[in-house]
Amino acid sequence: MNLTLRIFFIAAVILFLAVILRYLSKNRLNLKYSLVWLATSAGLLILAVFPGLVDKIGAAVGIISPVNTVFVFALMFIVVIVFTLTMIVSHTTSRIYRLTQTIAVLEKRIRELEEKSEQ
Repeated sequence: MNLTLRIFFIAAVILFLAVILRYLSKNRLNLKYSLVWLATSAGLLILAVFPGLVDKIGAAVGIISPVNTVFVFALMFIVVIVFTLTMIVSHTTSRIYRLTQTIAVLEKRIRELEEKSEQ
């Protein structure tokens, strides 16, 4: 890997880490969701500092070209992120459904108590 490209890549990863940490400090990003991004940033930083690891990982997995190794792992990462987001959406949808039911029951009870107090 070209030295200029390595320096740019390292700077980009450090900038990304700074953005994640800033969002964490301002409570705009939940800690449990940021762990994936922090781990990914650490992995990318290691690969930027030691670019020969991509060749070794690719050879161990049986991928000849380092570019293909990067694409395969990027695709796997995207699949994991999409699955994680799907789980979060599913959990949130269930929670909203339960909260809506609870609110409806409470509103009905309030109406019944108001009617009882008017009599």
